[in-house]
Amino acid sequence: MSYVPGCNYDLFISYASENNRDGWVTQLEEALGAELVELLGRQFSSTSIFFDKRELEVAQSFPNKLDAAARASAILVPILSPSYLTSPWCNRERAQFFSKLPYGAQPPNCLAPIVIRPIDDSDLDGLYRDAQRMSFLSADRQTPLAPGSPEWTARLHQFAGQLKNALQLLRRNCRPVFLGEATKIQRSQDLRAWCRTELEHRHFRTVPESLQALSDPDAIRTNLQQACLAIHFLGGADPAGLDAIYTSINVCSGQTILYQPFGEVLEPHEELWLGEFENAIPAAPGSYQRLAGKNDQELLALVDEQITQIPPDSGADIVAKADLTLVCEKADLEDVQRLKEMIETKRAVEVDFPDFLWGRPTPTESLRKWQDYLKRGGALLFYYGASERNRLEAKWRQAEKDSPKIRRNWYLAPPDLDLKRQLHPNALWELQQIVCFIEECGSA
Repeated sequence: MSYVPGCNYDLFISYASENNRDGWVTQLEEALGAELVELLGRQFSSTSIFFDKRELEVAQSFPNKLDAAARASAILVPILSPSYLTSPWCNRERAQFFSKLPYGAQPPNCLAPIVIRPIDDSDLDGLYRDAQRMSFLSADRQTPLAPGSPEWTARLHQFAGQLKNALQLLRRNCRPVFLGEATKIQRSQDLRAWCRTELEHRHFRTVPESLQALSDPDAIRTNLQQACLAIHFLGGADPAGLDAIYTSINVCSGQTILYQPFGEVLEPHEELWLGEFENAIPAAPGSYQRLAGKNDQELLALVDEQITQIPPDSGADIVAKADLTLVCEKADLEDVQRLKEMIETKRAVEVDFPDFLWGRPTPTESLRKWQDYLKRGGALLFYYGASERNRLEAKWRQAEKDSPKIRRNWYLAPPDLDLKRQLHPNALWELQQIVCFIEECGSA
């Protein structure tokens, strides 16, 4: 679980393999994880630090695991050295990271560099030059501090404190939690205020800010559209509060929690409404959860569990335009992944492929992801292999509608290659043809 909702990892440590030959980066990562657990508490786990110990050889295809992990991380921790600045792999990690940032984040909020070898500031771009860098250089200004030394430990504590503040800021800027109308029972009035205080202590924003907004259906809808999670209280809820729950199911991007505290009894109209409500939404079994007869700490535990599972928000992405965007269905995903690697080995280009297909998005989530994905690249190439042609053609029409100026073509692959060539006589089926297509699109 990550501390920053919508991310798979809180930190992505990017380093040149030469700088870890004596285990310096490994020791830093281990100590940093332990320090952040102490500073942030149980909400942070050292497993949310992405650290790849593999050394990548020259001409080795760039691991897709690193691509995905960089895009799904909250803060980039580059270990700066001359080797880092000249490493194509480190440059690639950086490009992937800044192509997708947490909700509400700006690039400077997501960068925390460490210097372990002397570097020339003229080799850095503006973002890296302006970033607050933590120096781990020893007194000779040439070599890194020895791990475990008093100076190293002091710098580590200082750096961990900076990361703590940065992570809390990113968590606070993520989508808020919606707190529904308090019931007519006075204890529940106090419960809502308590719940808000507890969430804000965990560095989560809550909406709406004023109780008056809970009497305005339009304000309720607006706040729910912003929220990553919604909590509604049962046990004396009035009809307006029950209507807000139904709106929540249809509008909130995250789960809706119906909380009936221990000892609170449903009113007859609530029982009648709940039966009708559950019969009305049989197609959305994962969109809400009823928490009945539980205590307040169990509610907070459920919130902690759910809020770290919030999927990334596409509207918050800073999308880097790829030179080529590959389009396929899940049946061809592994082949498309290999094709991406072949293209990137042949030419120094950015190639995107729909790795979100590895997951199991709902139909609505899938539609949103495809609409966003089809707008990304400088060119679109539709991989026609084992996939159903009609599904690919629907995506072709969607791209034609949303991005008519983006050039696109078909790539034909087995089975039935001869038949496919008859259907698409101007399509591509060789790697060199793809390279020419990319170059033509780049010069257009």
